[in-house]
Order: sequence, then structure tokens, then C-alpha cells
Amino acid sequence: MTDSKMDRMWRMYAAGAVLVACLLGLPAGGAVFGQAPAAEEGDDDARTEYKAKTMLDRGLELLESGQTERGVKLLQSVPQMYPKSKARFKAHLVLGKQHLKENNFPLAIRALRNVEESEDPEEQAEALYQLGICYFMLDRLDNAFMSFRKVTNDYPWSVYANEAYYYIGQCHFKLGRWTKAIEALEMVGTSVPPNQKSMTYAEAGQRLYVKVFDKDFVVLAAKGEAIQVALRAATGDEEVITLEPLGRSGEHYIGSIRTELGAPKKGDGILQFVGADQVEVVFTDRNTQDGQIDQRILATIQLVGTAALGFTDGAYKEYTKGVYGDKDCFLRVKDLDRDRTDQPDRIRVKLHTEYTVRQFADGQAPQNVDLEAPREEIRRRDELEIDLVETGPHTGVFVGKIVTAIVTDESAINTGDDMLASLQGDDIVVTYVDEQHMMGRDPRQISAKAKLLIGQIQDVVIEQNVVERLRDKARKNLIEGKIYLKLGQIFREVGLKSKAFEKAAEGLDRIDEVISVHIKASLDRDVVEEAFSVKWDLLLVQDKLTEAIGICRTLMQLFPDSSLVDQALFKIAVAKKEAGETEEAMRIFTEVTRLQNSDLAAEAQYNIGALLEAAAAKMETEQQKTQQLGKALLAYRKCAESWPDSPFAGEALEWIAKYYIETKDYARAVELMERVFQDYQDAAFLPKMLLQWIAAAYRMGDYAMAKDKAEQLMSQYPQMAAQAKKYLDVIDARLGTSGGGE
Repeated sequence: MTDSKMDRMWRMYAAGAVLVACLLGLPAGGAVFGQAPAAEEGDDDARTEYKAKTMLDRGLELLESGQTERGVKLLQSVPQMYPKSKARFKAHLVLGKQHLKENNFPLAIRALRNVEESEDPEEQAEALYQLGICYFMLDRLDNAFMSFRKVTNDYPWSVYANEAYYYIGQCHFKLGRWTKAIEALEMVGTSVPPNQKSMTYAEAGQRLYVKVFDKDFVVLAAKGEAIQVALRAATGDEEVITLEPLGRSGEHYIGSIRTELGAPKKGDGILQFVGADQVEVVFTDRNTQDGQIDQRILATIQLVGTAALGFTDGAYKEYTKGVYGDKDCFLRVKDLDRDRTDQPDRIRVKLHTEYTVRQFADGQAPQNVDLEAPREEIRRRDELEIDLVETGPHTGVFVGKIVTAIVTDESAINTGDDMLASLQGDDIVVTYVDEQHMMGRDPRQISAKAKLLIGQIQDVVIEQNVVERLRDKARKNLIEGKIYLKLGQIFREVGLKSKAFEKAAEGLDRIDEVISVHIKASLDRDVVEEAFSVKWDLLLVQDKLTEAIGICRTLMQLFPDSSLVDQALFKIAVAKKEAGETEEAMRIFTEVTRLQNSDLAAEAQYNIGALLEAAAAKMETEQQKTQQLGKALLAYRKCAESWPDSPFAGEALEWIAKYYIETKDYARAVELMERVFQDYQDAAFLPKMLLQWIAAAYRMGDYAMAKDKAEQLMSQYPQMAAQAKKYLDVIDARLGTSGGGE
């Protein structure tokens, strides 16, 4: 989806601000980023993890420098070469985001699904969120709902939960469900971490959020009483904020206030603070659970500034990755909690120049330098410490400058003087110890690096991989084969079979050349897999089912672990189903359900139920039909229970509810639908399910329930208002003439 810049900024601000919510901060123990893995004595796993992390970091560097193809190839190698490393999950996540950036959504989904086994909740939350984006862009809204709801339900403390609520609202908006869209959008910015027993940290200078739960709020709101909390900063400021209802239960309230550096100004609606200030949050509970009143619920928040630093231009505004030797080098650090007095404060940073020595174990570079990383040793040349001065009272921004001296001989460097010396080709690095921050409780060292430039600005160097001519040709043929496939499918859809067969034949020529090149030049695996996938689709355009099945089996023999195997099997099963070979289709669909981590398992199980249902319609006797429908019921139930997060689970439950109604088991139908509306609150089938709920309630004589569901149908799904009105008229008429059931 393409957002406007302002919309995107607003959503990112709302999500970011929530992370600093008072009462709801980060846990006392936090991860410290950038640390090298702890090497245990003789631990092979630790060494393997280190190698995988080194390869991952190098791949990330290549992506950041614009060398996308090399970076992607290196990242793909991490899980292949180190299949048990934790770094493989980060590699899959980065690959998924890169494919998403390139609008290659199927590849992105394949990569992101591999993060499910990660033990890192941050990685899981981000992967699910990115999966939801992929499904949203593909207009597979049921899948998008499932992914986004997993984020909001399982990782409500994550920044991605707020983004997920936004997209849930967008999905409902696309479907014309205005009420549900508003409900979801109201939740943006409200996902925050739970209360902590220890000190809660919040980001200084950002908006501070307070979220309070109390069942008495329903009563207080009915009386018209305002719900407020008081904030008291240790440096003197005191503010009161009024909370607003959050959601529709009336038990959750939320409020916020701006925070800024400065001397206290009580009651101005802005919470002023100085340095690492502490803030007390006080709420007066008028009626506690144990019957007491006026109990003061107190939480303490530590305001901290997560520091940022870098090299800048002469105005200290824009960050830069390069500085000139023998000229002024400008430095900037923003750290709000280091503003501690009414005068400009000072902080200290360290600078050093460094260079990298690279060499392979045997001193010889291997043939594939992308896959085998050299041993790198970073050596320092000179170092220096300087003070940066705050730009003014209560700004929290510290600046300074030095001149880096260029020398031609290392013997001319004096490490004890007040000059920072370097040779041509060196990097200059600034480091700073951030004592208090939002990333944990321990001090962290942050750094920024810039390339030392000599003379005039150098032209940008664009590095390109030299790709063999055969491989270039193979990729070109694969693209042309996909184009011919699309043309063939279009001609087939409009009934021009001869044209469809002709285009498919041209596409097959291209794909056969790709497979031929693979035999000679060993193409990348993803190219070969895609070529086989395109080939079976081209054969299906030509109605060559047997040959298409053969291609699927060849793919499974070549790459038994391929994520395309389930697609291959599924397409064979669908072809068998369309050819009327029901037993064979069911057997292959069953094979798909047994594959691990298959995206198509739920759909395959649903198809089994559909085949059994279709077979029931052909039964001669009522008893045979009932038995066959019983088998279909079991198949649909397995779909719902085994893959509850799949949209096909909802469709299966819809069929089961309809079955209960048709067999007059109304109580069980209502019980099922109550669970469905709790577990599948965004599903596309809910309007139809509400219709069935109305019918079940009406037939069992519960006209009040039937009316309630008809009103829900009218309010939540305005496109069905006319139909809901008809039901309401019938129900109102019955309520007016009868008080009993049928």
C-alpha cells in the first residue's frame, strides 16, 4: 500500500510514542545490541553462531551499500550453511523485508514464514507484521487479518501491534465495514507493555501515555465524572491529565501529555523535566475491589534519553558518512538525559582512526568470495578524547569539532598528542557511552563511522557483479516464459484456446532453455525452482495434465525440501479433482496436509471436506447421504481445529454451522457461532454467519437473540442493511404477537 508521507509519519509516531508509555514501560532487563557473542571454551555451537553472525552482518552491509544482489545471495547462504544458528532467523526476516520492498510478495512470504520458529519475540512480532503487509498487498485480506491479529493478541507490547491495528482498520475499510474499521483505528497507539514492579522507563521528550483499567469507570462515566491522573516530576513540575475511554467496554481509559526539557511551569499542559527526571503518576481510585475508597495508586517513571550521534555538516543538521582530512570535522550527540543544569552542559566522546586488514585462512582468496568470508582484523591508528558542549540551556544537543591530520607515514603519528592522525583510506570513528536509555538497564556504547576523504569529493563508485552470459540469458528466458504464461492464461480465459496453446508453446521453449542452461552452468536454486513452477503452469494451459504431473514429481525429486513442493502437489490434486478423479485427488490433498509448514495444508484439508460434501449429493439413499455428510463434517472440523489461524478454518466453521441448522441442532449452532465471533472477529464470512445465527435463534424461539443479531448485522455491515431490515420486521412482528417459541 502506498501511504501519504504524513499518514506514515503519524502512524510511526503513534507507534513509537506508545513505547514510552508510563505505567507500561520496558522490562527491567533489556537486550544490549551490538555485543559480540560470548565464546565458550571449545564450544562449536558458539563458533558456528559467530560465523553465521559474521556472514549475516556482511550481507546487511552489502544491502545498506546498495549491492542488493550480492547482499541477498549472502543472506540466503546463512540458513543454508548454518541451518541451526539463531542468525538464520534474522537472515530470513531481512530477506522477507527486502523481497517485500521489491514487491516480490510470494518470495517475501516464503522467507518470513521461516521466522516462526525463532525464540526471539521481537523477530516473531516483526515477521508476522511483515507477513500481514504481504497479504494486504496481495489483497488476501483474510490472511492479512490472521497475521495482524496474531501480532495484537500475542505481542501487544510490540511497536508492530499499533501498526497492525492500523492495517486491520484498512482491511475493514477496503471491505466497506465502516464500524469495524473505526474500532480498529481507535486502537492505534494503545498497545503498550504491562505494568512493571520495578522502575518503568520512558523516552524523554516524547509524548507520555497513561493507560488505566478499573471496572468502576463504567459507573463514574455514567455519573459524568472526569477520570484524571496527576503527574509530578521530581524537578518540580506538576500536571493533571484527563483520560478518555479506550474501546467500548468502558473499563479502559487512556491519556497522554507532551514532555519537554526545561524549567517547571506547573499547570501549563506540558510536563517539563530536567535530565534523567523521575515522574510519579497518581490515580485516585474511588472504590477498590476490596471495598476501600480514595486509594492512591502510584507508579514511578524514569525519563531517559536514548542517545544518537554522528558526523554532521557545518550546521550540525544533516548526518554524513564522509569527512575531509585536514579540515573541520563536525560532531553531534543528542542525549536529553544529560541536560542537568540551567547552563550548557558538557559530555565526552572518544574518537579514533582505524583501518581493516583482510586475509583468508590460507592466504589465498577462494573462488566464491561471497560465501566464504575472509578473516577481518580492524586495527586502530590513533585516538583522542574531546568534550562536546550543549547548544544552549535545556536543548539536550551537544556539538563540537576537530581537525583530522593527514600523515603519509605511520611513524609520524604521536598517540599522546591532541591531534587525531590518519592515513589515506582510514575510517574515523566516534564512540559515546549512553548511560541511560530505552534499550536496557546497562550503559551501552554507541558509535558512528565515516570515511576519511582526501582532496575533492570522489565520484560514486557503482559495483556490479559480472554475471556469466549463460546465467544472464537464463534469467531473460525465465522472464519471457512468465510473460508467455500470462498471455496464454488470458487467451484461455476468453476462450481462444489455439492462441493460448501457441503462447504456452513459446513459453515452454524459453523455460526448456533455462533448464538446459542449469545443466551446464548450475543456476541459482530459486531460478531453477521458479522455472519448473512456470513450466507446469504452461503445461496446464495446454491441458497436458500428465506431463504437468511429471514436472511436479521431477521438482520434488530435485528439491525435496522446496517450499514449492506443496504447491506442486496441490496443483496435481486440483487437476485430479477437475478431471473427476476424486479418490486420487483426496489422496494427494492428504499428502499436502502432512507436509510440515505448508501454506496450503489448511486449503487442502478444506478441499477434502468439499469433495466429501460433493460426493454426498450423489448418494442414492438418504442414509448414505447422511453418512457421507458426517465424513465431510469431520473433515471440515479437522480443518478448523488443526489450522485455526487459516481463513479456511473460518469457512469450515461456517459450513459446520450451516449443517447444524439444517439438521435442526440449533443450540449447538449458536454455541459454535459464539466461539467463531470471538476467534474470527475480522473474517469475511461473518455477515453470512450472522444470517445463520439469526435463523438459528429464530427457529429455536429466542426472538430477542435473533433481533440482537439482526441489529448487529445492520450496524456492522451497512451493505446488508436492507436484508437485516427485512429480518427485523419479521422478528418484531413475532415479538408483538407471541411470547413463546415455535
